[in-house]
Amino acid sequence: MIEIDTHSLQSPNISRWFLLSLLVIFTLVWFSNLESRKLFRPDEGRYAEIAREMAVSGDWVTPRLNGLKYFEKPPLQYWATAAAFKLFGEHHWTARWWPAATAFAGVLLMFWVGRRLYGEAAGLAAAAALGGCT
Repeated sequence: MIEIDTHSLQSPNISRWFLLSLLVIFTLVWFSNLESRKLFRPDEGRYAEIAREMAVSGDWVTPRLNGLKYFEKPPLQYWATAAAFKLFGEHHWTARWWPAATAFAGVLLMFWVGRRLYGEAAGLAAAAALGGCT
């Protein structure tokens, strides 16, 4: 019977310290520029205003834009951004926090799935590719 050494087929282990330092650096870079520019027109401003009106009015069921009902998008982003406005105040970075956090979670999920399926090096490469595109 022929035996195959599966250990030699696996990708080399990447140091946990290296991965942790990459995570810290990536987190700092990812979240440090949320306040660096004004909200992009028209979408970011529109979504931030809907969330702001939701937080101010207390009506978390009916999204409104300039007082008019606005049912164009699902409300989860509005709820999360309105909660961020309530917790941290109305700033550009709080309007961008939820999309940035979910995108960052997607990059971490990509690393986890890639690592589980093909090893740490593949997971890191997949996460870096996705993180560089968002």
